[in-house]
Amino acid sequence: MASRGILFAALTALVGSTFVQACRRGPAPEQLATVDSLKTAMLAASLTLNELDVHHYAAADSILGATRGLFLQRFADTLDRPTATVLGEQFVRLRAASGMSIDHRNVQAAIDSAVMRTIALHEDLAHGAIDPEEGRKAFLNEQRSGFALDSLVQHVIVNYRSIQRALDLQATVDSLLTDTLIPRPVR
Repeated sequence: MASRGILFAALTALVGSTFVQACRRGPAPEQLATVDSLKTAMLAASLTLNELDVHHYAAADSILGATRGLFLQRFADTLDRPTATVLGEQFVRLRAASGMSIDHRNVQAAIDSAVMRTIALHEDLAHGAIDPEEGRKAFLNEQRSGFALDSLVQHVIVNYRSIQRALDLQATVDSLLTDTLIPRPVR
């Protein structure tokens, strides 16, 4: 009698799960493909940010720490326009490095979070855990988020290039800064 109860419970569980599977709507292939393309775009953005050497920001910040006094001394002097332009732009770039580093980390974290959400959305849709209409709404939210994140990624790339340019120009800037150490003849 007990084995009949176990057999009945097992049969009921099997039929019940089959019934639930049959009633659940399968994912729309185009919806899954669309979520996959968004996930791919977010992964590409994450890879792009991961390829950027975040140590450049620290290097630029360190350079500013070591040369701030020379910059300020040089700015107190009369400068020709090209020298003033080079030194001014360099000082601004170096001064912004720390904030750029924070922005880079924040955007990376937001992208990584978006990747995880799109993976979860794909899984939910593929396994029928959410209704396709709910999935469509979730996708639209992720898509809007993706557009905003793309803009932020582009901003990080522009900042990174600016810091890279500052590092590339540092030898030239150093020569302009050391000019302050050479005593000038009094006229």
